[in-house]
Amino acid sequence: MLRRNFVGIVALTLLCTAVAADQVKEMPKAPVRTINAPKAVDVNSAAESDIIAIGISGPVAKKIVNGRPYRSKRDLVTRQVLTQEQYDKFKEMLVARRPKNSKK
Repeated sequence: MLRRNFVGIVALTLLCTAVAADQVKEMPKAPVRTINAPKAVDVNSAAESDIIAIGISGPVAKKIVNGRPYRSKRDLVTRQVLTQEQYDKFKEMLVARRPKNSKK
């Protein structure tokens, strides 16, 4: 009798564990960001030094500043300011906000 109760308790425990495991949803994984990650830099208004701060070389940063305005950050590749590899490396840190039209 004792052995039968023990087997029943073990079976019930395994069943409850399996049911509980099926009900637990895995949390979505958030991308890991460093604490000191640079903010997004606007290629239409940022200073040359801000563009250099995210890791783009000085001469390329100067080309970015001289080629303004950009409709989108993708224009950096289409206008051959950045190579595709450079763009892929920095695209998460770049934005191209359009200037607001000021009516007088």
